[in-house]
Amino acid sequence: MVSLEWKIPRGEWTVVAAPYLSTAAASHVAVVSTTFPADDASEGYERGTGISKDWHEATTAAAIDAANQVVARLPRLSGVNEDAPDRVAKLKEFTAAFAERAFRRPLSDESRQLYVERPFEGDLAPDQAVKRAVILILKSPRFLYPELGKEKDDFTVASRMALGLWDSVPDAKLLELAKAGQLHTPDQVKVEAQRMAADPRAKAKLNEFFQRWLKLDVESDLNKDPAAFPGFDATLVADLRRSLELFVEQVVWSERSDYRELIEADYLLFNDRLASYYGVSVPEGGGFQPVKFDPAQRAGVLTHPYLLARLSHHNITSPIHRGVFLTRNVLGGFLKPPPEAIAFDDHKFDPGMTMREKVVEMTRNASCMTCHETINPLGFSLENFDPVGRFRTVEGDKPVNPVSDFLTTEGETLRLAGPRDVAAHAVKSDAARQGFIRQVFQFTIKQNPAVYGHDTIGKLDTAFTASGHNVRSLLAEINTTAALSGIPNPDQAQR
Repeated sequence: MVSLEWKIPRGEWTVVAAPYLSTAAASHVAVVSTTFPADDASEGYERGTGISKDWHEATTAAAIDAANQVVARLPRLSGVNEDAPDRVAKLKEFTAAFAERAFRRPLSDESRQLYVERPFEGDLAPDQAVKRAVILILKSPRFLYPELGKEKDDFTVASRMALGLWDSVPDAKLLELAKAGQLHTPDQVKVEAQRMAADPRAKAKLNEFFQRWLKLDVESDLNKDPAAFPGFDATLVADLRRSLELFVEQVVWSERSDYRELIEADYLLFNDRLASYYGVSVPEGGGFQPVKFDPAQRAGVLTHPYLLARLSHHNITSPIHRGVFLTRNVLGGFLKPPPEAIAFDDHKFDPGMTMREKVVEMTRNASCMTCHETINPLGFSLENFDPVGRFRTVEGDKPVNPVSDFLTTEGETLRLAGPRDVAAHAVKSDAARQGFIRQVFQFTIKQNPAVYGHDTIGKLDTAFTASGHNVRSLLAEINTTAALSGIPNPDQAQR
């Protein structure tokens, strides 16, 4: 038997699933191999806030790599044959079009002279002149720094939208609208944002957000004690990850795209191998299919076995890791770094103690409880799930106790008896919902929403709620808000 396998970044080798296979050829994509230094992520999201020697060298190497690829495919890209009598003139047209797309606006006379005319001066062969021009363009501040110019116009809006939704440059449609002066009102921009949000590039970016939101982009050791958890191997882990990714993808890219379903769903997507391990049934050989659970036992991503296993130790659970995740990522809370980093050492505790009892003992210090009065109740609410995410009612010879009182950011005390209570609070809580909006905003725009006004989150929350908590609509709304920030509306000025 022959199988086709792949290994996604930070993943396991696994058979390529049928949805990723196609009989149609993919369009050609040029990829540069340059490694860039990591961006600053001290604010909780990556931002390119610094320029270092390493970054300068990386952009130079990438520009040279890209220029070489352009020259290698020049006849096809430019549509100009090497023996064409007007080759130089046509290559200048190609270079000007390349520069306008890279700079995201029409060229000024000065820019045309620098980036188009000057590279063709001298005795260089035409293809080498193009190479020189491409390097100049890709190293230009106008390409590398989107907001460098003083212009605040329709082309600025197009540039912001393309970066926010696609991590790319504007397409022909955006540039045409900008050139026609039809990209500066909220209605105009929202229509384009909705169009762009349906593009595969927006899907890739939103999928990347959920990788971050669920901490799937972070290296993690999912090896478990084989004696305690036989069968929990690399193949099962790969299936679990795919199950979680498919669940998120199915919810977000459905017609409703309902954020609440991510949190509250009483089903997961399992194949026959996962169904067998977790004690449920699915039709054999049918791939990943929805499996309904007792609503009291499962609540969307909060109780997905892959996430629960990641947030556990080698052979025991970790209410602290689980509680931190729920606090920051699901409820939108903020936690200060611990005053003293203390590694959990299971050997220091009586083996007859439950994990809950150990955590209570470990964090009883007043300085710890500043944060752990929030973390612990949330983590304890998931103690009915073992280190591989299977539901349980006993730990050792003691019954599991998931019940705690939890003080919300709104000042209300809730009785949490399991994940369903956490999920119900998350979808009703203004703080949790607005925390999710803030995280999507920061990931896509690379700025704190407060930069765009103190009421930005409130306005986005109102629109998000009105849309039925539609995640894709939220993405379009966020990018409309950011794209129009500081942009004058000439239509209003004329009134």
